[in-house]
Amino acid sequence: MQRDFSALSKNSFDLAIIGGGATGAAIALDASLRGLRVALIDKGDFSSATSAGSSKLMHGGLRYLANGDLAQVREGLRERRHWSRMAKHLVHPLAFIIPTYETSQPRRALLKVGLYLYDILAFDRNRAVDPMQKIAGHRSVTSAQVLGVSPDTPRVGEQGTLTGGLMYQDGQMLSPERLVLAMLRTAAQAGAVVVNHCQAVKFIKSGNLITGVQIEDVLTQETAEISADLVINAAGPWADEMMKLGDGEKLTKKLVRSKGIHLVTRALTRGTALTVPVGDEHLFILPWMGKSLLATTDTKFEDAPDAACVSEADITLLLDKTNAVLPDAKLTREDVVYAYVGLRPLVTDIADSAQTTYGLSRGSEIYDHFEHGGPDGLLSALGGKWTTSRRLGEKIVDAAFAKLGRTPSRKRSADTVLACAPREDLGDFMDAMRAQYPKLETAHIDLLSRLYGSLLPHMMDSKIKGLEKLKDPILAARVSFALSQEMAMQLSDVVLRRLVEGQTSELTSAQIEIIAAYMAKKYAWSEDDLKRQKTDLAVLMALPSTKKAATKTKGGTKSKGKTKPKEKPKAKPKPKSTSK
Repeated sequence: MQRDFSALSKNSFDLAIIGGGATGAAIALDASLRGLRVALIDKGDFSSATSAGSSKLMHGGLRYLANGDLAQVREGLRERRHWSRMAKHLVHPLAFIIPTYETSQPRRALLKVGLYLYDILAFDRNRAVDPMQKIAGHRSVTSAQVLGVSPDTPRVGEQGTLTGGLMYQDGQMLSPERLVLAMLRTAAQAGAVVVNHCQAVKFIKSGNLITGVQIEDVLTQETAEISADLVINAAGPWADEMMKLGDGEKLTKKLVRSKGIHLVTRALTRGTALTVPVGDEHLFILPWMGKSLLATTDTKFEDAPDAACVSEADITLLLDKTNAVLPDAKLTREDVVYAYVGLRPLVTDIADSAQTTYGLSRGSEIYDHFEHGGPDGLLSALGGKWTTSRRLGEKIVDAAFAKLGRTPSRKRSADTVLACAPREDLGDFMDAMRAQYPKLETAHIDLLSRLYGSLLPHMMDSKIKGLEKLKDPILAARVSFALSQEMAMQLSDVVLRRLVEGQTSELTSAQIEIIAAYMAKKYAWSEDDLKRQKTDLAVLMALPSTKKAATKTKGGTKSKGKTKPKEKPKAKPKPKSTSK
């Protein structure tokens, strides 16, 4: 997959998609598979914002049952099955336990009813899925079993004595960033032109008809125009900004942004997730890459989307919530290795004055601007969540066919196996990779098998000249592959999105320096360019207490001081739940 900015202006397209997150990628996938000429752009890297800032779950939304939203839960559970078939290497089953106490709220009996209903709504969960992807129904577990996977769970709490727990399964993404990349690779193979670091500047209009988009290459500042029969706004939390660019003040819908904070810490459980009700909300403690992922907060965010960041108060809030649930864990700031933010774009009526976001719907809407008094030729995809992004993409493409006055072709994305997903059973594929690379530790080759899927042998054959100083041929091959085949254009693209270890402190500052120097030579960066790249990455990786005052500049973040990642001993990741 190669970046070609010039291809955007050399061709005319049926669809021009603004936004390269889960929704935009799903639209590009579905549209290109159904024969439409597609262009997709993102002002940053693919999946560098909300889609990366998620809890990494593929789920039906158990808590939505409390609102009686059975249709939304059913849709999520059906889509969870599709993802486990489309990308079986990147999406896997994950067991959750809800600990129960004598006076738990909600009561154990009510939770069991909810889980029975969840199982019923997922009646087809194992239809035509890989043997390693099968999801079991819920069951009861004893107190000893709860403590076996979560030793810090209190035996006696505010709600009395621990009585056991309820176990159910949902899906987890190993890497949302790589899943988006897999969708875009598949779309590109079907003819789509996809370009990251390319910003939509304004819409091109002929009277009241939008005929394309004026764009700017963020890397070179070159400008061009995309000519398209229909423009799709899939900009996530930025979607309303694009809507205003097209409509001015004629909108009837708006976005309410919900800020979700996630922390990566030392491991708190033994390969099993915890779901714990906390007041009117809930806390997830998720195993991921041999560590724990704490999720999530849900607070209204009213600033510009670009201003979203993790604050000291955010970290304190989530640590306090976790320590209240697992007091014996005694989590501190020193246990936090990475923190990130995601903004949920929740769609509501323009007159809605909701002060909180936790209870707002995670549903989606397709907004035809012409039907609301705006220009023709523009559709906006609003709201939604990761799990249902494929279905939203399919609906958008159906609407696009209608707008274009064409007969819709057969829907294909739900039946497609993504370009890098193994065609054989996942277990057989992983066994074959172990046999092909016998010198690698089993946990390491299993992780690589899941990250790269059928592209693993191709990645392993990448040329590593210039990266010898890493003294790790596999890491060197992954970096080389990211640049040559995965459109990684900036240092943060590689460290935080192509290499998941950038989010787990597994990469040392010395390794990052070598990668930066390699990229500088590859892309002919100046000394100032290289300094900015390293500064931008340091700001993204630093926790709030170590961040320096920063101001946004065109194409990146300019910091008044540089903070490097802390040097840590090199270690291979040892995931506890990604190989089964």
